[in-house]
Amino acid sequence: MATALFASSTLFLYGPPATGKSTCARNLAVALGKEAIDLDACVERSVGMTIPQYVAKAGAEAFRDVESQVLRELCSVRPCAVVALGGGTLLRQENRSMVEKCGPVVCIQTPPDELARRVERKAGSRPFSKDAGALLKTLEERREHYASFPLQVHLSGAQLPQEVWPRVMAAFGRFSVSGMGKPYSVTVLPDAFEMLPKVLERLEPVPPKLLLVGDSNTLPRYREVIRRTLGREITCHEIPAGEEHKTLRTVEEIWEAMLRAGLARDGLVLALGGGVVGDLTGFAAATWLRGIRWMNLPTSLLAMVDAGVGGKTGADLRAGKNLIGAFHPPCAVLSDVRTLETLPMREWRCGLAETYKHAVIGDPGLVGMLKECWSRQGNLDFRAQLVARSVGVKIRTILEDPFERTGRRAVLNLGHTVGHAVEAASRFRVAHGEAVAIGLVAAARISERVGLANPGLAVRFSEDLRALGLPTEIPEEYSPDVLLEYLSHDKKKSGGIVRFVLPVSMGQVKTGCAVPEEVIHDILAGQRF
Repeated sequence: MATALFASSTLFLYGPPATGKSTCARNLAVALGKEAIDLDACVERSVGMTIPQYVAKAGAEAFRDVESQVLRELCSVRPCAVVALGGGTLLRQENRSMVEKCGPVVCIQTPPDELARRVERKAGSRPFSKDAGALLKTLEERREHYASFPLQVHLSGAQLPQEVWPRVMAAFGRFSVSGMGKPYSVTVLPDAFEMLPKVLERLEPVPPKLLLVGDSNTLPRYREVIRRTLGREITCHEIPAGEEHKTLRTVEEIWEAMLRAGLARDGLVLALGGGVVGDLTGFAAATWLRGIRWMNLPTSLLAMVDAGVGGKTGADLRAGKNLIGAFHPPCAVLSDVRTLETLPMREWRCGLAETYKHAVIGDPGLVGMLKECWSRQGNLDFRAQLVARSVGVKIRTILEDPFERTGRRAVLNLGHTVGHAVEAASRFRVAHGEAVAIGLVAAARISERVGLANPGLAVRFSEDLRALGLPTEIPEEYSPDVLLEYLSHDKKKSGGIVRFVLPVSMGQVKTGCAVPEEVIHDILAGQRF
């Protein structure tokens, strides 16, 4: 079932004939809890025959007239749907204007040779692309037309249907997460904060009182933006910035702020900031009056691609990170990528570490985007696509194992076992993303050592991460024995043994790996600078 935010939106799939728009629409509709609508099928029902038959009988212009009328009727009701458009539906400017006012459009493109093969397999089924030659001519004539749509998904042609729809969903920047109680939406857009009033209006019940929690960096910068967007006064609470403040003392301060704000069970807390703010605020919400609603407004790259999605909340102890926590999903996540414009470079790099992790887990193509990140960092659309594509990996993983019961969700811990130990040993002087980068290389070296990965994987990880400006070696002041002590408190421990997530190759990892302590010690001892 979709959240209220998705219930109000119509999403359109467009592109050349034979790109698989109808199949993608069906899969995407299931993922988002929407209806799938095939415009060509609607036209055929309207005229009582197939489109090739109608074109042969009445002509191409008559078909386009019927198509426009059916589309007009569809847009007038704004259905909760994913709509697959015909390959030439938006050639008419009035159709394009009508659709773009109704909802976002993603144009799916596949290499011409692959499309030609598909058409040849079903020769005669498409009135304007009867064979490969006709299709290639059509593609050339419409090349600039298809390229003119801002949201694009370029496929290789080799992808299976289950690999296509997540790419398309990422292009829309809109996701739905289920399996952890009430479904919630995740939106990644340059203007996501502007959707805040509508999201609040659709909550049941509408929260009468709000508390905005941010840290000493985010609250002064965005407090007035949020107030203006909401058009109402809102109680605010500021916490100190930094991982060292991710403690139960800070949670207690948030509880006290909730009390002052008069938050009852129908209230709402907004978390404005990075992963620390989201984790602490979400945990405070999980435990206030045995659980109230909260909404996440992540402002760092790391929080947008990782910490802000998934419903895991918590606080640290001196013995280790996130040893206290609860599964308490937000009612919505709004990631406004405009906030990344003011992100310090170190924080940007930390987010890239988690994005690289997602590439290793399930989307090796993300590495190509990461290689462009320095030249295209200032482009809002690029930022949104980078974040959304990374988020898509995490959400697909969460949907397979919402509460970490099957082990599948554990892949998200790749790089975090050693990473958390380094982070804790440094008393958080090594930032989370930096520690994850170090942990990724350590995991690859362990994987090579135990025979899971072929030699060279750790070198590739190291080269890729260094190109992103991230460290890959353990600071020499942290001895293997100290790190092993922190590993002994790792929350992923099972049966007295720390279980590692190890990479096998780009796009493939293995969970629950028991690694001999001497191997861990050797890797930690050798990975120094």
